[in-house]
Amino acid sequence: MKTFLATLFLLFCFLSNTNCWRVFHRGRAVGGNLGSPGNEETLYGVKDIPDQWFDQVLDHFNPTDTRTWKQRYFTNDQFYDYSVGGPVFLMIGGEGAASPIWMISGAWIDYAMKFGALCLQLEHRYYGKSHPTIDISTKNLQYLTSQQALADLAGFIMAMNEKLKLPSKTKWIVFGGSYPGSLAAWMREKYPHLVHGAMSASGPLLAEVDFQGITLIYTFSN
Repeated sequence: MKTFLATLFLLFCFLSNTNCWRVFHRGRAVGGNLGSPGNEETLYGVKDIPDQWFDQVLDHFNPTDTRTWKQRYFTNDQFYDYSVGGPVFLMIGGEGAASPIWMISGAWIDYAMKFGALCLQLEHRYYGKSHPTIDISTKNLQYLTSQQALADLAGFIMAMNEKLKLPSKTKWIVFGGSYPGSLAAWMREKYPHLVHGAMSASGPLLAEVDFQGITLIYTFSN
């Protein structure tokens, strides 16, 4: 009996180790630790949020490369008064498809309701429906970097300021969790002339193998 139980236990451990990597790997959930604020099928109105597309630059650091691609984003302006203005909240996409669920649920939506904010979500290049290149060959993956992603955000902010005719004093607040949390903090550091504040939840700011720490960072201008 003891031999049977020991064998059963070893089999269980083996099956667990060979399958858990699909959802959890190196101290983090596959696809990011942020998670989702709810089930898309149970949230009323999520299907009414359409995909929108922004002409994004492929390589922000090569002025001779004029190639562009379509980057997906979502908008929720139900709390925003264009005649009065207000803050703009930008949810940063990470290593997974952007979800319209975030446009109607989550703490940031509660904040948007309180402060009359315009809410936008930008999908990260190479994820979801945002495909900068025709394939993900090693050559094309040279454009998949956090520096390019930050420049994507900067270009998007400047374009939205112009497209939506936002007041010059509009304050942009970026939101992100896990890897997007890092992007949020870096965005505030690198582009302070565009971003007034950042909410970085569980954002690993320094590279570390098997990172399992949790940080919560708020950065705002005076």
